[in-house]
Parts: sequence; C-alpha cells; structure tokens
Amino acid sequence: MSHKSSPVLAASLIAAAIAIAAPASAQTAQRPANETLVVTTADTLVTRHPYAESSAQMYSIWCQVYGCLGRYDYAQRKFVGQLAERWEQRDDVTWRFHLRKDLVRHDGGPGPTVADVLHSYNQVMTDPQSQGRFYLSSVKEIRRIDDHTFDVVTKEPASSLLGQLFDKFTITSEEIFKTQGGVASYNSAPIGWGPYKLTNFAISDRIALERHDAYPAKVETSSRNVLFRRIPEPDQRVTALLNGEVQIARLIPPQLVGRLENVPSVEIRRAPSNEPMFIGFSVKTKPWDDPRVRRAAAMAINKDVIIQRILFGMADRLDGPVGAQQICYTTPIDQKTPYDVAGARKLLAEAGYAGGGPVVDFFTATGRYISDRQIAEAITQMLNQAGFKATLHTPEFAGLWANVRAGKAPMYYMGRGLALEPSEWLSQYFETGVTPRIGYDNPKLNELFERERKTFDITERCKIIREISQLIETEAPGIFLWNHQYVSGVRKGVRYVPDASGEIWLPDVRL
Repeated sequence: MSHKSSPVLAASLIAAAIAIAAPASAQTAQRPANETLVVTTADTLVTRHPYAESSAQMYSIWCQVYGCLGRYDYAQRKFVGQLAERWEQRDDVTWRFHLRKDLVRHDGGPGPTVADVLHSYNQVMTDPQSQGRFYLSSVKEIRRIDDHTFDVVTKEPASSLLGQLFDKFTITSEEIFKTQGGVASYNSAPIGWGPYKLTNFAISDRIALERHDAYPAKVETSSRNVLFRRIPEPDQRVTALLNGEVQIARLIPPQLVGRLENVPSVEIRRAPSNEPMFIGFSVKTKPWDDPRVRRAAAMAINKDVIIQRILFGMADRLDGPVGAQQICYTTPIDQKTPYDVAGARKLLAEAGYAGGGPVVDFFTATGRYISDRQIAEAITQMLNQAGFKATLHTPEFAGLWANVRAGKAPMYYMGRGLALEPSEWLSQYFETGVTPRIGYDNPKLNELFERERKTFDITERCKIIREISQLIETEAPGIFLWNHQYVSGVRKGVRYVPDASGEIWLPDVRL
C-alpha cells in the first residue's frame, strides 16, 4: 500500500478537518430538520482518540465511524460481521477472519486490509493512551494470510474470543495514520469504513455524524445526520424531548417517566439491559481486604426496597454477576446473599468492629447512571444502619472512572456496559493481574477462568461460568445489585427499537 497522500485524499482530509473544527451549530443549521436525528447522552465525551476511552458508548460510536470486525445483533441473538465477512475456528487457538472486499473508505479510499488490522492491533497494545489492552489480552499474535485474510492466534484456548473482539476492536487506517501525523490524525482525519462519518466532536458537548452513502446495504430511510448531544441532567433530557429539541432521550429515570405518559408526540420504549450495576471494592485496602466486611456490606443492602421505591420496579434484581440478558444465564445461583442487618453486624463483630465502624468512603458519580445519587444515598444509609460509618462522595464521573481504572477507588457504585459475554468482563475485574480495578487474587477463581476459556462446548462453559458467579457472590469482591431496564423517550415518527446494550446501531433507526 502506498503511503503517499494523493490530491483527492488530501482534499478530502482538509474538508474533514474543517468540518470537525466547525461549530456544531453552523453545521446543523445547514441541514433540514427532518434529516437530523438528535440523541441524548449522559456519558462523558473526553477524547477523539478511538483507543483512549473504554466505554460502551464510545466503542459503539467508533465501530460505526471507523468500523469493527463485527457486532452482536440482539434481534437475531448472534454475532454478525461488519468489516469481517465471515470467520471460522481452525483449532483450539486459531480463528481465521475474512475481511469484506466491498467497503469504501469515507474519503473514497480502499477498503480495509490486514495491514489495517495489524496496525490497529499494534495501536491498542502499544499506544500509551490505550485503554483497550484487556480485550486483546488473550491474543498471542495476528498472522497475515493475504491482504484480506488473517488468523488470530490466542495464547491458550479462548472460547469467548468473539465476545472479546466484537463491538470493541476498532479498525483504523494504517495509511491515514502514517500520512496524516500519527495520533494527530484522530483529530484531523477520523476517516474509516463505518456506516457514518464523523463531522464534529466537541469535547464534553456533542458528536455529529453524517451517513456514509457508499456503505453497503445502506438504508435510505436511516438518518442522514445524527447528533449525540450530551445532557447529563435527566430533567433537562425530558424537557428537551418534550420541546422537540431531541428525537431520542435515553436513560429516563423512573421518577420522570410519568412526565412522558399521555404525551401525544412521545412514545416510551423500554428494554432490559445487560449492564450489571454493582459495588466494587479495592480489596487490597482496609477494611475491604477482609471478606467478612465485604459480605457484611452485601447483607446490609436491601436490593428489593431500592428497586421498588427508587427505581419504581424498572430494574431486574441480580443475584450474582450474570443476568438474564447475558450469554450463559439459566437460573439464579443457588446460594444468594440474604438481606440481613443482624447478620451483617455479626460479621463486622467477627472482623473486629464490635465497638463500631469500620469507617468507609463510598463513591458515585451523579447523572451518569439512572438515579445514581439517590441509590447511593440509600445504600449509604443501609450501610450505616448495619454498623458501618460510611460517607458518600459524588465526584465527576471522569475523575471517578480514572481512579477506578487505577485501583484507587476503595468502594464505588458503577455499571459495566457491554457485559454480554460474562467471562470477558468478569475476568477484567476479578481475575488476578488483568486490571487493577478490584485487585482481587483468588487462585480457585483464576483456575475456573482458565478452564472456561478452554471449554468450547457451550453447556459445559455455562456450568463453569455458574461456578464463577457463585464464588464471586460468596467472596463478595463486588456486590451485584440489578440490571436497569433502559427507558427511552422517543418522538413519534422515529422507528427505534432499543436493545440490551443501551447503545444505538444507527442504520437501524428510521426517521
């Protein structure tokens, strides 16, 4: 592949750079209102670097701009290709992928090749800003077979490889990276093969996209322009929907759903989620290094009361980390942690806190998750009723998330998006040495993760995942609470069917 920039390429890159730098208001003002879909987001918008953020929202957006190998289609309940046309497993450690040959880059350039895949793999693994090494942690190497065929060779059998790669592993152009300034090209030339082009990314404010009409199998009735508008306050999201400023308002908290009922111009759409909400601990710090204290905290929390009184029943209780929307869910685990204040006090006494305490700091963001502050306030009260001396802190999500990733948050309330494949994300949090988020070290759990990865029979795999779930529930390095039911307010005339990911595959939305 030539790395010299052609006049056509250079011109298109300059145009793209101008579009990205232009104020969003100037762009949207030139677009017919009926061709622009405006969607709310409560998530942070902190970087244009596609490998420097680890969140379900940004994985979804980058997959639709640059392109990913594939994604999980919830309607069909199976993995489907995006940049990859097909794949097959050749042996226990080798998966072969075949790239599509009918794709055109946003600037009219060639479709993706294995050189782009290798470049992207290298970026994930070596870029100092990368936050995605965990989902490639099982990969030993990627081998080129020809320009459009490659093998992913894993370090050991990895039965959940598709769940690790799809919806996350963004493929970026090696040519554009080399000719347009390396990492700087993510700002000036965010050009890929996805169904939408990036036209504006205003940090902390909005992301604007435009339909890529050369994308195969495009649907003419999908939105020509899409604007993700950051509105962290739920009341403001509802108001914007009612005023017609947005067409899809996501993450409507239960207490505000009533404002949308019986409004002729609005429809309420609900969907179960696969984003488990949980409390995480830094188990290497006191008092959370003692499993009795962690179990006491779990026993102090009345999940059912919070679901009914704060979430108005719009959540599905979790007992253990695997919920009904995830692969391998069958029935709840056998030994659930009971709500038992007296039992919690007894455990604290056994751990040396009969005279009171322990003193703990509990962290949550506000406006990031549904009713997060109200939920955290209720949990804080429940902990104190059981004998803890808990103080609630409510930092900005970006700061809290940075501390969680570094293992510096002692106790925190959070969700984990894209938790479709349980073993992938549970390993990320609870297997020794994968990330510092929890810092848990349990040889038996490590052995279960290793066995599960080597087991390709789905029935046997799910039995092992059930064992993993039970052990995590018993040892309580995290407390699993519920899966929210996602509630969106949608303007009439917009065809949108939400799924358990909480994200939007834009080609499926119709205006």
